[in-house]
Amino acid sequence: MKCPVCGSPHVYPHIEVEKVQIYQCRKCLVAFVDPKTPRKSTKHIYEFAEYQKRDKQFIKRYKKTLGLLKRYSKGKQVLEVGAGFGLLSSMLSKKGYEVDALEPEVTPEYVKGIPVHVIKKSFESFAKIATKKYDTIILYDVLEHVSKPKETILLFKKLLNKNGIVVIQTPNYLSIMARMVKSWSWWMVEDHRFYFSKQSFSHLFLKKTWKECYYGTYEDWYDFKKNLDGNFGKNKMAKYFFFSWWIPYYFFVKRFIWRAGKGGLITTIYQKK
Repeated sequence: MKCPVCGSPHVYPHIEVEKVQIYQCRKCLVAFVDPKTPRKSTKHIYEFAEYQKRDKQFIKRYKKTLGLLKRYSKGKQVLEVGAGFGLLSSMLSKKGYEVDALEPEVTPEYVKGIPVHVIKKSFESFAKIATKKYDTIILYDVLEHVSKPKETILLFKKLLNKNGIVVIQTPNYLSIMARMVKSWSWWMVEDHRFYFSKQSFSHLFLKKTWKECYYGTYEDWYDFKKNLDGNFGKNKMAKYFFFSWWIPYYFFVKRFIWRAGKGGLITTIYQKK
């Protein structure tokens, strides 16, 4: 087996999750599920009523995204790939961006009555026929689902204006949380195909055609707690002890953990040269 990102033969078993083998390339540090693993439907996970319960958390997260765009984007034409229920697209539109929201499955409820152009196509099928160019392409919790990340990166080049940027958020499988819990919630082997690191991004976004503008990691308290809750079983005393003593320590050191690249989610920005 060769690495599907860098072509290296140095691919080894990394971890087994729900009887599915996940491999790691020792050269570019990308991880990926066994290519023979069939996909399973995850529509049941994405319910609008459940999403609404957390929209304040997502709004706080997306405000940081708006700050990044203000700093790094040179124009107002935005394509959000995998827009989901459209919360980020709606926030971008209200800030004056011209947004195309690409969402093949769920209905972008938040953009109803807002001037956002919704496109019901997969990214690959859209990219084949698209003639429009964008200043920014956003993929939040999308890249881990694609089957051929190298080919996806090439499509970004086709759709971006000169100096256009790609903004990506994806789970960090080398995070502190992924290493310390028994059942990391972002493995999601039923639908996730790849797991990325800073080093693997450098092999996807080659220096001759891309410039790295930003790389950071973080995690919300909700996601942090969710990952911990399922790892104590019925041992309430262990859970109480952990949350009483370790959590205050975590809040003290979390920003150092994030800066060291060990937060649960990666956010990275690359600019087309």
